Amino acid sequence: MTDMMRRDGAAGGLRAGLLLLVVLGVVGSALALAYERHWLGAWQLAPWITLGIISVATLALVVRRTTATVWLARAVAVLAIVSAALGVWQHIDANLATEPAEDQHSHSHSHGENEAGDASMVDVVTGSAGHAPVPAALAIAPVGLALGLATIGLGERRPLQE
Repeated sequence: MTDMMRRDGAAGGLRAGLLLLVVLGVVGSALALAYERHWLGAWQLAPWITLGIISVATLALVVRRTTATVWLARAVAVLAIVSAALGVWQHIDANLATEPAEDQHSHSHSHGENEAGDASMVDVVTGSAGHAPVPAALAIAPVGLALGLATIGLGERRPLQE
């Protein structure tokens, strides 16, 4: 990574910082997933697989920066963002399918319920209704964004003119 900084000056320093954010995002997301024991079904394995693919692409970009590794990193960045969007959809779907507890219906002042007693979309999205917090599903999106941004200016066919 230091070679990357020496060759590219300030842009290399920024790129190194973005790659550090990718690494921190992968580690943080993995710790959060492990804490939640997020491996009980096929859909729950998807973010683990995505984090593994992000790790491989990041390592490939750092170890050997070629046109192929740059394009791999860009494709993985898109995959990460799509994976996060699918995770949001899965979390909202899981929260909508969760039946509210009976004691929650007995309170007339409970927030986010309509007259039918169903949770509002705000509660579903925030994870107040159900067990799958939607913001947690978004955690991989900024990791993918940072990885994609780290490739800006790389893989050009001709050197940039000053």
